[in-house]
Amino acid sequence: MTSPATTNDLQDANALHARCSLETRFARYGSARRTLSRTEWAHLINPDRGITWVTRQKGDPAEVDVVALTHLMHTEDEGVHELALLVEDSWQSDGLGTALARHAFGVARAESVRELTLLVGSDNRRMHSILRRLGAELPQVHGTTVNITVPVRT
Repeated sequence: MTSPATTNDLQDANALHARCSLETRFARYGSARRTLSRTEWAHLINPDRGITWVTRQKGDPAEVDVVALTHLMHTEDEGVHELALLVEDSWQSDGLGTALARHAFGVARAESVRELTLLVGSDNRRMHSILRRLGAELPQVHGTTVNITVPVRT
């Protein structure tokens, strides 16, 4: 179940970070980040800055874990939003990341966004695979990170 994140989801989002491996957190942030501060979380859930979704296992939201976060944030460039995903290790490689990215693309399309941008580690094969499934052409990699721009087709 995926829904817009609220202030009350910070503890569950940080619990997700704690369950994610160092590799997964590094793939998302480019660092070993373990938690999000209240200020960072407020930034991510502020509708003036974009939207963040929490994805939980099926069941009572008060009793099930957040297994993924999806961020679709505004950038300084008109018509360009930034996409980022964090999926718990045990939920990876089952299509959840692709489904969440498709959902974000659908929302971006409905909001008339022209393109999505992602800053992805050059060795983040899972995200590269998700983007290829969505029709992205990945640029040549010459370093540790690559900035990928994907058109949002109508």
